[in-house]
Amino acid sequence: MARSVVVLLNSEEGRKLVKQRCREAGIRMADLEELIDAELQQLGKKRKAGLWEEFDRIFDGFDEEGAA
Repeated sequence: MARSVVVLLNSEEGRKLVKQRCREAGIRMADLEELIDAELQQLGKKRKAGLWEEFDRIFDGFDEEGAA
C-alpha cells in the first residue's frame, strides 16, 4: 500500500493509533490495509467497477475468521 496516501499510516505514531482503534473494533490491521488498497486501486476512475465485489470478498474473510 502507498502509505503516503493515507497520512495516518505515514508515521509510526499514526500507525500505532490506527492499530489501537482496529484492535478496539475487532479488525485486523492487515484487513484494513487490504480495504484501503482496494480503494486506492480505483483512484482516478470515474466508475469504480468491481470495488463493491472486492469489499465483499474482504468482508467475507472477516466472517470466516470469526467462525474459525
